[in-house]
Amino acid sequence: MPAQIVLTVGSDCAIGKMTVALELDLEARRRGIDSVFVPTGQTGIAIAGWGISIDAVVSHFLAGAAEQVVVEGYERGGTDLLMVEGQGSVVHPAYSGVTLGLIHGSAPHLYVLCHLAGSTEVEGYPGHPLPSLSELVPLHERLSLPARPARVACVALNTRDLSEDEARGAIEAAEAETGLPADDPVRFGPDRLLDSVVEGR
Repeated sequence: MPAQIVLTVGSDCAIGKMTVALELDLEARRRGIDSVFVPTGQTGIAIAGWGISIDAVVSHFLAGAAEQVVVEGYERGGTDLLMVEGQGSVVHPAYSGVTLGLIHGSAPHLYVLCHLAGSTEVEGYPGHPLPSLSELVPLHERLSLPARPARVACVALNTRDLSEDEARGAIEAAEAETGLPADDPVRFGPDRLLDSVVEGR
């Protein structure tokens, strides 16, 4: 399959992985790139009208379901780019399994690392600190399959709890910490993040 597969991953659940995938897919199609958003959750399926709700799949078949939905995305026209909706988080004490199944089943070329700016603990799990962005980048890259090593292309920040000045400061800090392009694609547009994805092809 010649398409570039990009998976959104995150430091926690419910921080915008689906929204980031949708924003990047929309901007890619605006640029004339044959891109498809690959839905892996209930809301993504409701938006796109197809897909597999990965968290309802028996764990033994999770990677196979992820592979199946990526292949379908390619058949639906994502011949250049497949933006796979991420689920859970590999550092989540309850929902790490679904993330790992998606990583291995979708076999991405690139990750977009998503993070809620200002968060320091797993939501709903007091005492479970979030690793730093600089720790999360190599962690995801090490979890990739040896047959297809993937790298983090950029960092997508959710700055909903910050003022505009604070948001810009958080973006600059994320770039300085990771050495990667960072932005809030909802607040400031997806162009810089998509540029990093396209350049990684």
